[in-house]
Amino acid sequence: MLFTVETVACLGACGLAPVMVINEDVYGQMTPQRAVSLIDGIRAKELQ
Repeated sequence: MLFTVETVACLGACGLAPVMVINEDVYGQMTPQRAVSLIDGIRAKELQ
């Protein structure tokens, strides 16, 4: 399994909200489209 999704109350990055954290990388100002694109890009790298 490549991903586990977990909701949390606070990531300490209110200025960048909404935020996704993947491993230790913080991605701010996420939209549903950007989230899908980010995950697709990571999957493509991992599956090479």
